[in-house]
Amino acid sequence: MSRGGTWPTFLILGAAKSGTTALYHWLRQHPDIYMSPIKQPHYFADLQPTFSGPGDQALNRDIVTAEADYLRLFQAGTGRKARGEASPFYLYYAERTVERVRRVLPEARLVVLLREPASRAYSGYLHLVRDGRETLPFRQALEREEERLGRGWEPLWAHRGLGLYGRQLDAVLGVFPREQVGVWLYDDMRTRPTALFQEVCAFIGVDRAFQPTLSRHNQSGVPRSATLHALLVKLRAPHLAKALLPEPVAQWVVSRYLQRRPPPADVAAELRASYRDDRRTLARLLPDQDFGPWEAVG
Repeated sequence: MSRGGTWPTFLILGAAKSGTTALYHWLRQHPDIYMSPIKQPHYFADLQPTFSGPGDQALNRDIVTAEADYLRLFQAGTGRKARGEASPFYLYYAERTVERVRRVLPEARLVVLLREPASRAYSGYLHLVRDGRETLPFRQALEREEERLGRGWEPLWAHRGLGLYGRQLDAVLGVFPREQVGVWLYDDMRTRPTALFQEVCAFIGVDRAFQPTLSRHNQSGVPRSATLHALLVKLRAPHLAKALLPEPVAQWVVSRYLQRRPPPADVAAELRASYRDDRRTLARLLPDQDFGPWEAVG
């Protein structure tokens, strides 16, 4: 490493709404791993805490800009074999992120989780609906994306842009060798979570035999009652539940409170079609990955 202090040994780059929060919580249970107490400091993306969209203040509070503050996040993990954090917008800002990472942490392991991009976009939209931040229908939210980002809103509003994985991975692999970049699919997190966890552990250099509690986190969906949800958001009840209830209980409450609704079929089809060229780039960059399930939905 090019500088002193306690630095992470691996980073979860994203993508947002692709399982990064779940993986963060799984890994922090491992006795050989120390995870930053701030899940997403976004230090290497060189962001300023000035995002101005509805509810963007939560991200602003997490952003760490000073090196000394960033190093303090990992000080308690000095004796662990692996130290990490999970900033899901690192992938979105890949071009500038990986250059900064290479200068400071040239031997770092980079973990990437990818989700079929149209499904990821809709999940991100539902996340904003869940938190009372999004009021527009999905099509209008897509149409307003560039305008909102131009007004300084955080990247979670970049429903389409966050899913351009080919462009993003091209930037990552242009700086780091393939053996330092581990890529897994969200589908695997759902269908073979234990195997995925073990593979990530081996990749970052810790014992893969440890068995964590593999629960879901940060679920998205449409509230079952819009009126009740508006009241609960006003009272900050969702945030209080997460703060006061044990994690498994809070996640169970959220899962019962939310319901999944599919996006309008025509909007989903148009969105998936818009990713075809980028998906070809992604397949070229990652020939060892099976994107067959994505083709089946797109």
